[in-house]
Amino acid sequence: MTQLPAAFLTLPAPGDSRFASIERKVRLLALRQLLRSTEGHPALYEALFAATRADKAVLPGLLASPDLLTPLLCLEAGLIPREQALASVVPGLLAALVQRGLLPHALIWERPVELLVLGTQAWRFQPPARALAAFPGGVELDLGEAGRLPLDTLPATQPFSPLVPGLHLSTLDSNPLAMTEAHPDKQGNALDLGGRSESDWVAALQQALALVQQALPEWWAELGPSLRRIVPVGYQPELHLSASYREAPGLAYLTLHPSPITMAEAIVHEAQHSRLNCLLWLDAVLENGWTDWTDSPVRPDLRPLMGVLLAVHAFVPVAALHARLAEAGHPLAQGPDFARRRLQVLSGNARGLAIVQERARATALGRILVDELARLHQALVARVPTALQSDVLPPG
Repeated sequence: MTQLPAAFLTLPAPGDSRFASIERKVRLLALRQLLRSTEGHPALYEALFAATRADKAVLPGLLASPDLLTPLLCLEAGLIPREQALASVVPGLLAALVQRGLLPHALIWERPVELLVLGTQAWRFQPPARALAAFPGGVELDLGEAGRLPLDTLPATQPFSPLVPGLHLSTLDSNPLAMTEAHPDKQGNALDLGGRSESDWVAALQQALALVQQALPEWWAELGPSLRRIVPVGYQPELHLSASYREAPGLAYLTLHPSPITMAEAIVHEAQHSRLNCLLWLDAVLENGWTDWTDSPVRPDLRPLMGVLLAVHAFVPVAALHARLAEAGHPLAQGPDFARRRLQVLSGNARGLAIVQERARATALGRILVDELARLHQALVARVPTALQSDVLPPG
């Protein structure tokens, strides 16, 4: 397999643990927000500190779940009120501490409970449960006229289908921003299997993931912390749409498409967004990223410069995917459609990089990111047949 230049948050060199460190720091940021937000609930606050004293890794570990991490980052960003975030987080968090034997004393959460996710199981309550009681021996829900019943006696769903270790297809979505949409061709991200079965989705995604693992083993090494859950949002035979949110790292919304390569592109694309979105919690990357607006190399609308960088950062490893599949002689990488798509992606990357390099005021980490993306892009252009390289040069 052709050796490609390592690139920060894109193709890690062996032993590069920078993204793992960044992702952990984001979870610690959410943990800080959780502890600040529970100061007004003394019993809960004390229970969280007691659990941390018993096992300092437990709360950061639990916050890897999108059901806990996303509401806290939405709160950190000022997008939802504190009580909404706590209502989303506390029931599942308490149940997880009970499950691990780390709840030090009985605690009653006297707030309505609509959803509780614990591991691979989920419980929805309509109308909401009136309260939750957690104690070292278990969890009970106050269901009003039905009484106070143990959680483990109540019917649960299994909304998470495993794809590869650590990554699931999810028919449950607790993201409060799911219907907030920035793309001009989409109207939110309502959960929708598009008339296909869950097994159809799982088979298609596993085929696409196998392509990625085969072609990009360096990129695959960081899949775990960058993509934890895929939410289906319909079937589109003619085009593919996907989405992700800065406040929901590890969570991607994808439409189903009949082409395995298109699905593989989407997986790489959205996981890349997750990686850069994590960094953006800790570093501005581009000082003028949100104030300098420009034409986009891949979208019809004007975009902030950060949007252009996000696109380039997502599509440079897609170009690497194409290059490796072509060099391996993969059957799906034969024919004119694949060749056209490969050139289209490289050309978009060239235009996007030219815009970013010309206009960006990058931080130190941002400069590393851009420079290493440019180096990887040039290596990928060099692997295109010489007669076609002029088609992927930036304008001018």
